Amino acid sequence: MYHQSSSSSSSSSSFGYAAIKIQGAFRYHQARLKLTNEATWKIHEKLEYSNEQTEAKLRDMFEKLLKASDILSPSVTKLLQKPGLLLEEKELLKLTNPDDIQVEANYRGPHIESPIKRSAFIDLIEAFQKVEILHEKYVYVILHQARVILKTLPNVNHINLSNLHHIYIIGDLHGQLPDLLHIFNVNGLPATDNPYIFNGDFVDRGPNSIEIILLILTAFILYPSSVFLNRGNHEDIMITARYGFQEEINKKYPKCKTQLIDLFKDVFSWLPIYSCVDTGKSNLMIVHGGISNRINLKQINSLVRNRYISIIIPPKSKNIGERLTKDEQDEYLQMADLLWSDPDPQNRSGCRNNDDRYMGCFFGSDITEEFLRKNHFSMIIRSHQVKEKGYDFDHNRKVLTIFSASNYCEGSNCGAFARWDYMIDEPQITSYTLQDINLNEKLNFNKQVTLFEDPVYQTLMKKIVGKKSLLKKEFEKADKNRTNHLSPTVWSDIMKNVLQIDLPWLTLRSKFVKEDAQGVLYNTTIADYALDNTKFQKSQVGIMEDLYMWKDTLMTLFNLIDSDHSGFISRNEFSDVLKLLFYGENSNSDVNQAYIEEIISAMDFDKDGKIDVNEFL
Repeated sequence: MYHQSSSSSSSSSSFGYAAIKIQGAFRYHQARLKLTNEATWKIHEKLEYSNEQTEAKLRDMFEKLLKASDILSPSVTKLLQKPGLLLEEKELLKLTNPDDIQVEANYRGPHIESPIKRSAFIDLIEAFQKVEILHEKYVYVILHQARVILKTLPNVNHINLSNLHHIYIIGDLHGQLPDLLHIFNVNGLPATDNPYIFNGDFVDRGPNSIEIILLILTAFILYPSSVFLNRGNHEDIMITARYGFQEEINKKYPKCKTQLIDLFKDVFSWLPIYSCVDTGKSNLMIVHGGISNRINLKQINSLVRNRYISIIIPPKSKNIGERLTKDEQDEYLQMADLLWSDPDPQNRSGCRNNDDRYMGCFFGSDITEEFLRKNHFSMIIRSHQVKEKGYDFDHNRKVLTIFSASNYCEGSNCGAFARWDYMIDEPQITSYTLQDINLNEKLNFNKQVTLFEDPVYQTLMKKIVGKKSLLKKEFEKADKNRTNHLSPTVWSDIMKNVLQIDLPWLTLRSKFVKEDAQGVLYNTTIADYALDNTKFQKSQVGIMEDLYMWKDTLMTLFNLIDSDHSGFISRNEFSDVLKLLFYGENSNSDVNQAYIEEIISAMDFDKDGKIDVNEFL
């Protein structure tokens, strides 16, 4: 019989104790990393929502426009109303006829002939991988061929897997070409026997929105019975004016930018609204945003969808010259709900206004259950929200979110896609990430967090800068004893109330403010962050902060008035933009013309009568 010596036993015991300590330390780091990632992710989601609140400002702005048109010049009023107007068919075809465009002899990119063939689709993929730009003639060819097919489709795509056998479900791509090519590489290209549904938000934010939508539309042209498209909230000319798609068109196609924007605007309006999938065992609804308690699918299925050029600007009433009727307003709100809504983040029941986006609504699990029962669906598959794993289930797994743009806006999220097979109860979901780092590199804990945190905090600091004066006022008001200190709780409450972003400010305060034994040194919140324009920092700080607070809305209005995309508008046109911004402020219709003139003089750096917003912002 073997007897272990006491020294050996002691050594073994020490080793076991050391192993337990190492395991404990590792678990502690893992738990801390998880908590940090969760906190950072919450910040990312809140900022994503707060960025989209500009859309509500724009909607309110165009309501102001109806009331304030008498204070604006007719030319500016017409330009601002243009995005919401239907395009006249003959005029659109005349301005965007590919037959009228010659291809230069030195063009070396792909040539797209009619009818479009699969070989052309592959040529496009290879060209876009080489960062080649497709000739404008062939962009028109693709858009017009897709438009012809789209106009024949109903508002809802009816998809039967007994014929198709399976389908891949793709969420937001947002101009991120590597994600789309990765999806094609893993699953195969779209084909008659390899169907796909793309659930909206093809464009904006990423650098390759044009390439993404051209590839998707080409696949749709080739296989209209096995490639399906749903409209997203970013397939909206007002949204693209802010989030990069129109700027990308201007950069890649400067000679025909206006005509291309008009054609894309029309194509977007013809995209189907949602899809219904018969899996053999159940029915699925696939829609970009979500639902509400007012959704009437019978009404949605019969409406004229191309009236909705933009969801930000309500369509004109069918009764010319009058406001929307009650029924028309209800139809408009249903469209907004389908494209903009989210599952309630606090798991509340019922339906309420989406206070994060200010568009669409939050819907609870009871709304989902009733909607599914009433319309004979088993699940809602939607996109619209970035998710850490690229997907997420809500409402007892009755709502599935699929988001396919990985590392979205420089974040650390995975992308995902789903595959649903015939006569199968559940989808197969695949997550992936395309981080631009060495995959063999071992990351320490800090680096894993920093990759995601940097752009998030940069965005948050921009919001703090925009409310700098108001924060200072509220801090000083709360500091009744003039100690330059506030309690952490008071400081965090002011940050939440002024910035209108519900974050764990108390926990995050070390990132934004200095602190000593007496409390938070509130002036350090704003002392280290200067507005990024030295021309204004000395003499026009108040003007700069006012305009910075309106930056997103200002840029969108500027882009709409700059109809030739020259990068400049006249002083008079910019004056009208400011009138529209300030009209109705403080519950009156008076516009402070002297203040407007002061702003214009400050922005007209060269005194040449032109305003270059890019130089300022």
